[in-house]
Amino acid sequence: MPSKVSVYYAFLFMIIMLRYQPRESSEGKGPLESTCEYETRQLCPECFYGQSVCRHADQLFEEQHGSWFNKINNLMHAHSTTLGTFRGTERAVMKTLNRHKAVESLQRAFCDMVQRRNSPETSSAVCSWSLTGNSKDSEIFLKKDILDVDRIEGCLFCPASGNRASLHRFLHSIDVDRTTELWKLLAVRSNVELLLLMLASQHNVSMPFPRLLHYFGFSFIECYAGEPLSSFYHSPLHLRMLIARELIKAAFAITEGIEGFRFILTDLSPDNIAVSIGEDHKAITLSIVDLNNVIVIDSLATTFETDRNHVHSKIECDGCFAYSQNDICSHRTSDLNYFAICQLLLEDLNGNAAAGFLHYDQRILRNDSHKNASQVGLLHNFLRECVHCQPPHCRDRSVILVDILNVLNHCLS
Repeated sequence: MPSKVSVYYAFLFMIIMLRYQPRESSEGKGPLESTCEYETRQLCPECFYGQSVCRHADQLFEEQHGSWFNKINNLMHAHSTTLGTFRGTERAVMKTLNRHKAVESLQRAFCDMVQRRNSPETSSAVCSWSLTGNSKDSEIFLKKDILDVDRIEGCLFCPASGNRASLHRFLHSIDVDRTTELWKLLAVRSNVELLLLMLASQHNVSMPFPRLLHYFGFSFIECYAGEPLSSFYHSPLHLRMLIARELIKAAFAITEGIEGFRFILTDLSPDNIAVSIGEDHKAITLSIVDLNNVIVIDSLATTFETDRNHVHSKIECDGCFAYSQNDICSHRTSDLNYFAICQLLLEDLNGNAAAGFLHYDQRILRNDSHKNASQVGLLHNFLRECVHCQPPHCRDRSVILVDILNVLNHCLS
């Protein structure tokens, strides 16, 4: 017969096992569904219409376990981007609008503003987007924050004068059936990429953007668009010329824009461009995969200081990409995208031509009797003109890019 001490320890062991055994949600929810429900029910219930869109979220996207990209990304929190598969078959990338808890930070800033204005009435109230009784005040707060002319990161709207009308037109150019105006404003302020993907899709405009697959809460899934451009810097020159041709076409498409909105990219780097190569090594698909830092110029606005085009002048800045936000926002269009592509093809941000995407070995070309030898020299002459010319002594950069395209077509024919 067991002693009282043995019974005691057996009973104690059972209590410990029950207390610390792994637990699952009573409803068997996965991490994506749990995150989505937190976002839609607690963080911003004012952002969503109707029933929860979170069910089966974990069945839509499955993380690619063992991916070094995911491990490094989780460590560095870069772009809050996760590689995986969509519906179990298609390679995909999941991103979030709530990077670094941006939505919580904005909500806290809104509540602090309300409490400073209305204390002590709201000082003890729970912080929410409806702290003042409805979400209209929070929408006004976000619009003011988005249109702050002193802000230099994220999505910016131009012209600076009258940009409220431009923001309003942008928001109403995108139809969403299960989210509110507040959700749209948070998307603009935290990561506008999702809205740009929607805009291109809904207006049937071919843009060098990834294809949107699904969105729920503050998360969205887009197709996997390929390897980063940085992976191709040591590929054969012929392949790099094929990619360069698509880069130039992308610069034209983005600058032309959608529905009168021109997109000026302020963070165009080799890691933000994805390249997919067809099996024949001829079909090249190129996508800009980080669209968060962008200046949106409403070319239909009537409050620009001038109708002339903005011509960028290279600003010396070791290791960085410098530009004048005020100059861009004063003009109906800008050639900054054209300059950025030319610079990427010619040199790195430190001015090192050997690190440009279209770098080449002069000794090999000198001994090359092929027709491309002289054409590559001409190509780099045009690139140097595009990057280093100083207004007002610049040719139109769009014309220079057409010249570069002609040389590339000649080399690739």
